[in-house]
Amino acid sequence: MSEGDRSRAFLLGLAVGGLIGCILTLWLTQRVRRKLRERGIDIGGRLGELGSLVKEKGEEFLSRAREVAELAIEEGRESGRKARYEMEERFKKDEEE
Repeated sequence: MSEGDRSRAFLLGLAVGGLIGCILTLWLTQRVRRKLRERGIDIGGRLGELGSLVKEKGEEFLSRAREVAELAIEEGRESGRKARYEMEERFKKDEEE
């Protein structure tokens, strides 16, 4: 068997194995979900609730972070204005002397 034939055989085996793995995963996942639903366990519903909670808390966090950032920016601007005013006053004083 030549090197090229080995590579092709390997790639063909890899593709077939991947396809079989995908099919089995889909089939087993559906089967497991069906059995869980029969037992009264709804994974999708619980995950949906958890996702909604995470989204809500994330939005609250971002809102608060935005408020804090805006406050910090405004405080920085005010501090800059104050420092500029003080520097201008010192400059005027030095010119007068």
